[in-house]
Amino acid sequence: MSGKYRITFLGLAFAIMTALSAAPSLRAQQFAPIMTHQLNGGVYWIEGGVGSNSGVVIGKDGVIVIDAKQTPESGKAVMAEVAKLTSKPVTHIILTHSNLDHVDGLPGFPKGLTIIAQENCKQQMEHPRNNPQNIDLSGYIPTKAVGKKESMTIDGVRFVLLHWAPAHTSGDLIIYLPDQKIAFTGDITVTRLPYPLIHLEDEGSSAGWIESMKGIVALNADTFVPGHGGTQTKAELQQRVANTAARREKIKELVAQGKSLPDIKKELGEATPPAGANPNFSSFTDVVYKELTKAKS
Repeated sequence: MSGKYRITFLGLAFAIMTALSAAPSLRAQQFAPIMTHQLNGGVYWIEGGVGSNSGVVIGKDGVIVIDAKQTPESGKAVMAEVAKLTSKPVTHIILTHSNLDHVDGLPGFPKGLTIIAQENCKQQMEHPRNNPQNIDLSGYIPTKAVGKKESMTIDGVRFVLLHWAPAHTSGDLIIYLPDQKIAFTGDITVTRLPYPLIHLEDEGSSAGWIESMKGIVALNADTFVPGHGGTQTKAELQQRVANTAARREKIKELVAQGKSLPDIKKELGEATPPAGANPNFSSFTDVVYKELTKAKS
């Protein structure tokens, strides 16, 4: 197996590398400042910098961080934010999946931490990868792997770690805090596009995305923190999964009629890429069409 898992991030990574090498004023324009938001029960989420949102859970004696952002500098910025909240050390990092904007900030954290990930995420991080940022993760491979579901108490805080099916990637992990009624959902729930972003090259699945979203909305949670963007409500996620399931069924009907991909996009009103789309990423329609036509052949 080669570095196939994140090849589609080449364009994104090169754009970020270009921006990082630019003048400080340009860097300030490109990336929002780090901002920390309090939730409840010693739980926070951090936006800004380069890469994904991060979560912070303050336990009895230590701190658990969720996702590490994209660059070591942004990882260090998360550490600095934690230091503003508490003098307790970071002891654990939990990863929602293996995409570089969630894991390449790991070298900004101390070595020797307990790093938890879904077993497919761990496997992806263990294999050679396309690495345009030249980030060495050799000292930051997950030390604990989770299969489908695992409940654990870390520093007095109850966690339930959940994986239903391949969705955004094959290694997605939901971090659910039942006492605080908060779930960190990674990129499964990101809403920058009208329909989900699914990485077939990371063995994601549109059917698995729907299954996973149904599991997420069934949780007894009030607040859902996505991998990018602001917090979400259960009602918002219920509407998104309903819209997505209906869209997938429509594409399935058109495929069954023998329609080509261009014809399907035209019928669905997708003559041009949706706002916010990255040309390096397949659209939801592309993904479903590839899945269904592959299944037929």
